[in-house]
Amino acid sequence: MSEILESGGKRQVLAEVDVLVAGSGPAGFAAALRAAQLGAKTLLVERFGYIGGMMTGAHVVAVLGMGDGSKTGPKVGGVLTELRDRLEPLGGITRTNADGDYWLDPELFKWQGVEMLREAGADLLGHALVCDPIIENGAVRGAFLETKQGRVAVRAKVTIDATADADLAFRAGCACDNQTHDVTLGFRLVGVDSARLEAFSKENPEQAEQLLAEAKAMNNGRLPGQGWYLKEVDVTDPAALTEAENRFRRDCYAALYFLRKNVPGYENARVADTLPQIGVRQSRRIRGGYTLTDADLRESRHFPDGIARLGSYLLGYALYGVPGLHYDIPYRCLVPEGLEGLLVAGRCISGDYLATNTLRLIVPCFATGEAAGVAAALAVRHGTEPRQVEIGELRRVLSQHGVPLDWVSVPPSAEAKKATPFMDE
Repeated sequence: MSEILESGGKRQVLAEVDVLVAGSGPAGFAAALRAAQLGAKTLLVERFGYIGGMMTGAHVVAVLGMGDGSKTGPKVGGVLTELRDRLEPLGGITRTNADGDYWLDPELFKWQGVEMLREAGADLLGHALVCDPIIENGAVRGAFLETKQGRVAVRAKVTIDATADADLAFRAGCACDNQTHDVTLGFRLVGVDSARLEAFSKENPEQAEQLLAEAKAMNNGRLPGQGWYLKEVDVTDPAALTEAENRFRRDCYAALYFLRKNVPGYENARVADTLPQIGVRQSRRIRGGYTLTDADLRESRHFPDGIARLGSYLLGYALYGVPGLHYDIPYRCLVPEGLEGLLVAGRCISGDYLATNTLRLIVPCFATGEAAGVAAALAVRHGTEPRQVEIGELRRVLSQHGVPLDWVSVPPSAEAKKATPFMDE
């Protein structure tokens, strides 16, 4: 590619804060909430006009990983419990299960999440894209933002990268691994006359089966409105991500118009809407002070710097695919190699590919975000770099805020293992 020189110049400093959090998904929300509650002047910056990341933008509303597959209730707490308790009286919890997992109303979370941040004293800036880090003497000291009013800067003592794709860490020069996983775009189909479709299928079973099969073949094996996965998409490549999103629409409409023309009951079917964001499962992962492995999870390994103890394990898409686990996430996984002033939270922490299949769940993202927020606040309080935070104090503060760090699971019975649900989110 050819190059062109961009004109430089001074940038307006929009704010000077203790903690800057980039991205308001579950990790960023938890980080900003806890840092502000601990007295740090905190700014949460979000590229869209609403918080929640994949939870609200791609309707990944299942807060999975609260338990360990033993069906004996939740094993984790902290911000996850605070959020559930906040939404439940408002009717914002739509479903629960025996492991304590809960499904939330994404629109209520957009509203109440902001209220929780406001009450904690955190500031929120939407419609601003965190792009390049501010680097001073080898340390990240904030970031530049792109806004409708131009490029501005935010200075920060500690910055938390909760962008999911490790955008800030990558641009700051942190070594990263980048591997693909399935991506999904959600569609909501309306206008199908179910009674008419059922009658046609009953009267003409072979013809109906053939027509539906033809429609599915146009849409990667699924009917319009049914989710499917596209593989081998590098979501850090804007061209690849654009083509993936267009591919989802192209295939959906090809199948839909075939059905409208050929299958009774589909005459008035239409796509009411698509979700605002494409659902992403994996991309960049930083290389931190420790790389959490799949073996660490499966063997329930504990670490002296553990900042979360969890029991979830995604075996493919099977939640609690290995029931009865109780592994730790070390704090070192949140600290990038060779960079000061920066913490990373969410699915882009330091882990191998198989471990990250589990770490991408909503609960681990909340947990690492909460730990990053506490660590950032402690670093500011003591005037140290994040990697120098005293682990005993970090764990103590997390415990004081309802994060259990030392429980040991009782392996579930054979019956419970057989009942392990298959999850598609």
